[in-house]
Amino acid sequence: MLLIQPPEKITNQNKFCSFQFTALPCAVMTDENVEKILGSDGLLSEQLEGFEHRPQQIEMAQAVETAFSDAKHLIVEAGTGTGKSLAYLVPAILWAVKNNKKVVISTYTKTLQQQILNHDIPFLREKLGIPFRYALCMGNENYLSLRRLKRSAQAGLFNKADEEAQWNGVFDWAVKTETGYRNDLPFEVMPQVWEEVGRQKDLCLGKNCETHASCFYFKARKKWFGAHLLIVNHHLFFANVANSGAVLPAFDAVVFDEAQNLEEAATQFLGLEVSNSNLFYFLDRLHNPRTKKGLLIRLDHPLVPHVRKLAMTLRQAIESFFTHLLEEYGREDRVLRFYKPPVLDNGIYVPMEALRVSLKSLETGLHSEEDRIDAAAAAERCFEFNNTLSAILNQNFNGYVYWIEIAKRKRFPRVSLRGVPIHVGDELQVQVFNKLDRIIMTSATLTTSKKFEFIKERLGFQPNEELLLDAPFDYPNQALLYVPSDLPEPGDKNVPYVEEISKRCRELVLASGGKTFILFTSYALLNQVYEKLDEWGLPFPLIRQGEVPTNLMIKKFKEKPSVIFGTNSFWQGVDVPGEALQSVIITKLPFDVPKEPLTEARIEELRRQHIDPFSHYQIPRAIIQLKQGFGRLIRKKTDRGVVSLLDSRISRRGYGKQFIDSLPPCPVVTEMDKVKKFFT
Repeated sequence: MLLIQPPEKITNQNKFCSFQFTALPCAVMTDENVEKILGSDGLLSEQLEGFEHRPQQIEMAQAVETAFSDAKHLIVEAGTGTGKSLAYLVPAILWAVKNNKKVVISTYTKTLQQQILNHDIPFLREKLGIPFRYALCMGNENYLSLRRLKRSAQAGLFNKADEEAQWNGVFDWAVKTETGYRNDLPFEVMPQVWEEVGRQKDLCLGKNCETHASCFYFKARKKWFGAHLLIVNHHLFFANVANSGAVLPAFDAVVFDEAQNLEEAATQFLGLEVSNSNLFYFLDRLHNPRTKKGLLIRLDHPLVPHVRKLAMTLRQAIESFFTHLLEEYGREDRVLRFYKPPVLDNGIYVPMEALRVSLKSLETGLHSEEDRIDAAAAAERCFEFNNTLSAILNQNFNGYVYWIEIAKRKRFPRVSLRGVPIHVGDELQVQVFNKLDRIIMTSATLTTSKKFEFIKERLGFQPNEELLLDAPFDYPNQALLYVPSDLPEPGDKNVPYVEEISKRCRELVLASGGKTFILFTSYALLNQVYEKLDEWGLPFPLIRQGEVPTNLMIKKFKEKPSVIFGTNSFWQGVDVPGEALQSVIITKLPFDVPKEPLTEARIEELRRQHIDPFSHYQIPRAIIQLKQGFGRLIRKKTDRGVVSLLDSRISRRGYGKQFIDSLPPCPVVTEMDKVKKFFT
C-alpha cells in the first residue's frame, strides 16, 4: 500500500524559514560526546551564562548517542522542558559528522520545525565548533518555478484584480528571493495564483529547462545531498517512502519528533480522495468556458477543438455525477460511511478516459516541449482521477474505510469521496522500521499509564530501548488541576449544558485576569461558548480560531490579557511561555467521535480481534491528546497556572483516574474558591 502514490499528496504546506548552507569538509573526526557538551561542566555550560543543566536532557542525549553508535531503535518520552531537541540534535550531529552519514529529523508541527531551524541549529553551529551541514527539505510544490512564472506572464492567466496584484507581487519577489520558497513570500499567496507559478513535478522539463541552472528546487536538492542533517516533516517523509526513496537523498538514521502524530500523518498521506471542487479546478485549468482561458485555449493544433469538446462532455458528466450524490445524500454538512460499495453509476469514467486518450494524441502532435509536458501532465491527471475514483467506489483496497463528506459552501456544496487505511502499523514495520538500523521516536506525550504499549502497537514499532523521563518542572508548586464535579456531563439533555459550561468558563477567565486558552473538541461547542461569553461581556479580547491566522492570534494574545478559543491545532504545537498564559480550560475529554468513519472502523477491527476498543484504543488516544492540552500551560520553570477539566466524567466515571494519573503530579481541587486563591 505504501508504494502506491495517492494523487495530490506529495507536498509540504508548512511555513518554514530559510537556512544557511556553508560548504564545509564532509567528514570531521571528533572525540566529543554529549556529556562533554550538555553536562554540568560541559561546553555549553562554559559558554553560556545561565545555562541550566538538566539531568533528563543528559539521560536522553546519552540514550540517543548509544542508539546511534550501536544501531538501535529507541523510544523516548521526554516531558516538556527537558530540552529534547538538543538532546537528539547534539548526538545526531556528532555521529553524522564523525561517520559522514545523513540523519533525517522529522517533525509534525511547523512551530517545532521553526524552532529547530531558526534557533537550535544556528545556536549549535555557533557554539559546538563542529562543521556540520544541514538542509530544510520541502515538497517540490513549495518552490517557485521560474519557467512557469515567465510563461504565466506570456499567457495572461489572471483576469481578477486581486489575482493580478498577487501575481505582480510574486514577479517582484522572484528577483529578490534566494530560496524561492512559497512561504517566504511577504504575503499569503492565493492557491489559484501559486498553482500557475509554483513547481509541479509532472510539468518539470529537468535539464532541458532554460531555467534549470537557476532553478530553486534543484539548487535546494544539491544542498540536501551534501547535508548531514535533513530537516523534514512527517508528510514529506512518507512521500519519500511511497516513492521508493526517490524524494529524499539516501539517509542512515531518522529521528521522529512529535511521534504521537505518526499514525495520523501516515494514514492521511496514504489516503485516497476525489472531490467535485478538485475535478472542476482541473477542468478549468484545461478549458474554462467562462473566462475563455486554459491550456486548450492557448494551444494551436487541429486536434484542440475536439479535445475541448471532450472536456466539455466530461464537465457535464462530473456535474451529473455529483448532483446525483447530493440528491441521494443531501446538501447539508455530513459525513457518511460506505459500509459496502455504493450503488452508483460512475458516469465519469468513460468521458475521463476519452479525454486522457485525446490528450495523449494531442501531445504527440505538439512541437513545443513545454506544450507536450503540459498535455502529458493533464493526461496523467485524468488517469489518476479515474483510478482513485474507481478504487473508492469499488472499495478495491482491503483494510481501508470509505466515506463521503458534504460541506456547504457559498457557490456549491463541496462533495468529497475518501478512503484511508484503517491500520498502518504493519506497513510501517515493513517499509520503515525494518529498513533502518537507527530510529529514534520521541515526544512529550507517548505513554499512557506510564507505558509505551499503545503507541508501539498502533505504529508496529518494537524498539530495542525505552526511556520515560519526567519534566524538570516543579508541578506541585507551579500548577493546579481543577476538576469540578458539579457540572453536567456532555450530552446531558436534561440540563442547559452549554449555559453551565459557559458560566464556569467566564468565572475562570475572570479569576485568571484573562490569559486563558479555552480548548474544545469541536467547532460547534466552541462557537456556542464563544457567543455566550461575548453576549455576557468580558473585560478581555475574545479571539476565536478561524477568524485570523494562528500566528496573529498568538501575537494578539501576547500583547495584552486575552482569551483564545481553539480546537485541535491549539492542543499541541502552540508555545506561549511566561505570564501571557496562566489558565488552560479543557471543556471536554478529547475522545474521538465514535461514529466518525475511521474511528468506527478501528473500533470494529479491535472487536474482531476480541480486544475492548474503549480501554485499548479510545481511552489511550484521549489520554495522549489530554496530555498535549495540559502541556500548553507550563513551558518553563517560572511559569505558574491552572488547568481546568470541565468534563465531569473525569470524577464520575471509573476511567477518570487513568486520565488524572497520566498527567504531571500537581494538586487536584474541586472547589472554585481554591482556584481563585491560587491566582491571588
